[in-house]
Amino acid sequence: MENTKSNLDTIMGVLGLVTLITLIFHALKSIDDATETNVISDDALKAIQDPEKAKQLRQAVDDYHDTGEWNRGDLESIL
Repeated sequence: MENTKSNLDTIMGVLGLVTLITLIFHALKSIDDATETNVISDDALKAIQDPEKAKQLRQAVDDYHDTGEWNRGDLESIL
């Protein structure tokens, strides 16, 4: 009788732990799904979709690669 009670307690403990882990997983997944991450701004997206502005941005990036510094005036005028 004592062995049966011990086994039942073990099974209930495992089920409780699995339930707790499942609830935590779903809560974190819900938070992650509700969080929006914008890697690129709306203005930048519009700029790269315009072929002329995309060329200007490419030139600004190339200049950055050459000099190691951003020309903020150029970027602001493009965006």
